[in-house]
Amino acid sequence: MQLDNANYVRIGGDTEIRISDLQPGHIQLQMAKGLITYRVLRDSNNQAEISTPAVAVHPLRQSAVRIEIAPDGMTRISVRHGDVDASTPKGSEHVHEGNMMLVRGTPDEPEYQVVAAAGRDSWDGFNDQRDSYLTHAQSNRYLNPDIYGGEDLDAYGNWGNDPQYGPVWTPNVPPTWTPYSDGQWAWEDFYGWTWVDYSPWGWAPFHYGSWYLRAGYGWTWFPGPRFGHNWWHPAMVGFFGFGGGVGVGFGFGNVGWVPLAPYERFHPWYGPGFARVGVGINVNLIHNANIANVYRNARVGGVTAVSGADFQRGQFRNHIGVSGAQLQQASLVRGAVPIAPSASNLRFTDRAASTAGPRGEIGNQRFFSRSGTSGIAAQRTPFTQQQAATRSAFAGSGQMERGPAAPQGGSSGWQRFGSPNQSGGAARPGSAAPVGNGWDRFGSPQGAAPQRFASPPSRSVQVAPPIVQQRQAAPPSYNRAPAPSYRSAPAPAPRSNSGGGGGGNHAQSGRR
Repeated sequence: MQLDNANYVRIGGDTEIRISDLQPGHIQLQMAKGLITYRVLRDSNNQAEISTPAVAVHPLRQSAVRIEIAPDGMTRISVRHGDVDASTPKGSEHVHEGNMMLVRGTPDEPEYQVVAAAGRDSWDGFNDQRDSYLTHAQSNRYLNPDIYGGEDLDAYGNWGNDPQYGPVWTPNVPPTWTPYSDGQWAWEDFYGWTWVDYSPWGWAPFHYGSWYLRAGYGWTWFPGPRFGHNWWHPAMVGFFGFGGGVGVGFGFGNVGWVPLAPYERFHPWYGPGFARVGVGINVNLIHNANIANVYRNARVGGVTAVSGADFQRGQFRNHIGVSGAQLQQASLVRGAVPIAPSASNLRFTDRAASTAGPRGEIGNQRFFSRSGTSGIAAQRTPFTQQQAATRSAFAGSGQMERGPAAPQGGSSGWQRFGSPNQSGGAARPGSAAPVGNGWDRFGSPQGAAPQRFASPPSRSVQVAPPIVQQRQAAPPSYNRAPAPSYRSAPAPAPRSNSGGGGGGNHAQSGRR
């Protein structure tokens, strides 16, 4: 599972984890049992924490750490690459590459040993193979560092140079294929309508950049400028409504969308006050707009459309044709898309769900975290209220006034803690001798070596809600040295429904 440009987690069988926090500057996983390897493949400004019942693990800079929680509760932390810090309610210890920390005991009184790591096995080989694939991918050479998922492009298309745009990528697809035609729209908690493409390479080209029909090549993706900010978006399209029948919003019965061409303006359908009860939603329709005059790709067959009923049912394979006359008389959507979501729109795939066993420990487990939240956390609006808010807005006139923005006060963020001392004490790589002749307690002196960390406050992290919204944060700094600037994580504040950028370089920000 790729979390951003640098952070990956690989999950073994019979393992339970939860993403308890995911925001600019901070990633937190809760792990109840099983086996994972957490890999920081590149330098980034994101700080990661893997919270287990007894210990919180913090990878430092580029690193790879294998974490196992055995049925008897013992935790094994094997550092395959780089360094990590392991924190408990009693203190923290530093673990170097080639060593393994064994942690046992109660969460309030854990004890540990540091020994030489066990030999590599097939799980480590699998991780090495994946790392090699990612590091040898060529597509990242052409992409802005903010864009992630570029490793998927190598095997499914070809890069070329367009004199007008520079490096561009053309997928290996049938001649009849068009962008944003093989996938579905899903309702995502913060961004609303979000495109989920079915192609194995379908992450980066549908959340960054823009598309155009390149003569002699077919549909081609322009990722945007190589330098400068490049934000994630739920989709880079323009929406429109047309036709009669049962209207899903302001009288039209069908919904269409067209991919933005390079440097065409993006009009977001999310932002402050988005889908919240009691807050006005900016719904702006321009009737009888000639869509072909607004979007260049509409002139070359780039339009995809479905009936409004299919849209709400989550059925996006039943495409309908759009005539030139319908394009001229269509209603152009600016701001919120006038379609209230249904429960069917919460699915991220049309495939049948696999049969899973009962949920295990993670629902009732306590996890130790070195970094605790403070201030006012962002409030998530339940889906039923989002649905009611959109229905209420779309039942009115064609243009609604925008209500007041959601409160932005408070000092939401993550607590910082002091930097560690640099005293030694961990076993050298390759040494089988444990530290301190057996089991030690966290925070206790080891011979003449002083304690390396002040004891952090104990905090049991409660189970996070199913969907975590972004919020402003001051992430803790676990890295030994400042990491290079990394911008692919979006700004956490909600965006306004007005304004926008073109193509692949936008002033708005998006999720991770």
